[in-house]
Formats: sequence, structure tokens, C-alpha cells
Amino acid sequence: MINKNEIAFYYDPQMLKRLAADFMKVVDTDVPFSLIEDELLYLMNVRNISSFRIPGKKTRDGLDHVFYFEIFENEDYPKPKLYKYKYQRIERRN
Repeated sequence: MINKNEIAFYYDPQMLKRLAADFMKVVDTDVPFSLIEDELLYLMNVRNISSFRIPGKKTRDGLDHVFYFEIFENEDYPKPKLYKYKYQRIERRN
């Protein structure tokens, strides 16, 4: 689905472990994060956004959770675009 030479999660084993743990703690699913990470990257890239929202109907606590990333692009060598996980928080929709 995605070309790893164009977009990828910033490679930091601790950060990736924290992202997967945060995701599995919040989202009401048995599907491992590793099976959907490419789809999340693809959607953030296509929509040109640096976060994704999990609606309350899909979370364990019934609240909306947003996962935030910092996007890195090297000016000298712009690919791949890297998404570095920052944090997740609960947000209410207006």
C-alpha cells in the first residue's frame, strides 16, 4: 500500500514501542498495531496531516483520542517523509 522510501515512522524503537502501547491501551481492538500502521501512515500522508483521531465509539473509555506526530523532511534528501510520534490526548469535538 505505501512506499517505505516515501513515508515511514521515524525509527526509534522506544518511540515505536510507546506508540503501539498507547494505541493498544486506548483502542478497543484485538488487531495488533503493526497490522494497521501502514494504513495510518498512508492516510496521514494523503490528507497532509500530522495526527489521527480515534473516535469514542472505537475506544475503551468511550472518549475521542488524538495521536500527534512531528513530520521530518530533510531539505537535501526529502524522502522519506518521517512521522515521529509525540503524544496522544483526549479531545472533545465541538
